[in-house]
Amino acid sequence: MPENNQSLEIRSNEMEEVVGNIPTWIIRWGITVLFAVGILGLLIANLIRFPDTLNGTVLMQGEHQPGKVTVRRTDENANFKFNYFVKDGDEVVPGDTLLTRYDPKEGKSYYTITPMEGKIYIAKGIDQKNTLDQIIWVVPKSSRAEIKVRYKSKRAGNVRVGQSVKIELSDFPSNEYGFLEGTISSILPVQMDGDHLAYVELNQKKIITSQKKEIPILPVMEGSAEIVLSDRSIFQRIFGSMFN
Repeated sequence: MPENNQSLEIRSNEMEEVVGNIPTWIIRWGITVLFAVGILGLLIANLIRFPDTLNGTVLMQGEHQPGKVTVRRTDENANFKFNYFVKDGDEVVPGDTLLTRYDPKEGKSYYTITPMEGKIYIAKGIDQKNTLDQIIWVVPKSSRAEIKVRYKSKRAGNVRVGQSVKIELSDFPSNEYGFLEGTISSILPVQMDGDHLAYVELNQKKIITSQKKEIPILPVMEGSAEIVLSDRSIFQRIFGSMFN
């Protein structure tokens, strides 16, 4: 029995030597791999941006707004005779006659003259009750647009001049046309109907989207906006306070 115990003790010591003596090259490689993974993780965290944004609504208006003349067919002017001098698609300039209204009772003609230039669009029938009414639209061309962003009071104090704004127009979905990019040029110091208001200038003169598509400037366009309050990486968000 003593010999067996001695044999077991010798084998146990040999196993402890094998298990306890980890090769130094494994330790060095393990530390190197962990260090490399840590550095790689920090680099990725520094590359991935995590912007802080504030959402709002957008109203884009062409610098020249359309004008209109409404021709109503009521009992009061049933005897009037209207003579149109323009038709759909015509181009007019200030001073052109759009239509005349002749009153047989007084024997007089009344002239409607446009004070602006633009393209003629004639809409027939204003609604179901006034199917005979007509509107003559004079729609001018605009080379630039005014862009206003409305946003709520929550975090409104973080909005600053120069911040980036991403705009999606309802008439031109971003999945097909892309979005517009601009910067906040000024902020209205008073609220409008409980909302804050800021003005935005696009990064280029033409209305060109992120997908390189040019959008025509319509008289009025609406959409949504995303104001970038800060554009920090994950690394800056985690360790920013330490460096500050």
